[in-house]
Amino acid sequence: MKANRKFVEGDEAVSAVIGVILMVAITVAIAATVYVYVSGMIGGGTESTPSMAFARDNANDKIYVTSSATGIAWSDVSIKMDDATATATMNGTAYVTAATFTTADNFGATGNVEAGDYFEVNSTTTADGDVEITLRYDPTNSLIGSWTVNV
Repeated sequence: MKANRKFVEGDEAVSAVIGVILMVAITVAIAATVYVYVSGMIGGGTESTPSMAFARDNANDKIYVTSSATGIAWSDVSIKMDDATATATMNGTAYVTAATFTTADNFGATGNVEAGDYFEVNSTTTADGDVEITLRYDPTNSLIGSWTVNV
């Protein structure tokens, strides 16, 4: 019993009201910290690379769009070929392209990517050789695909 009386005799304790207020404040601070941490992990609003599928036609040196998500503009797609003199014909209209990705490497084609669209590759210097074609989706800087066409 004497051991318990030591606590009763001292008047230097924090009142119960102050103790409760401190516990609530600490709980709110921890909850706010957890909320900020979790909301940062969830994120949101980042643009993703759209879904597109292509098929290569070796007999005609063409690459066809077999399926595509809606609303993708050809102006958002860039092309790179390992032959700097190669030209890409998009749906029958010729577009000269560079050997490296730059802001000017998109097809210049208007409209959206649709199933059935195609591009054909021609080269003035590569006779009966392979030209590697790589497509990139510019808004996310993501690789769409890479193909080798025999021209």
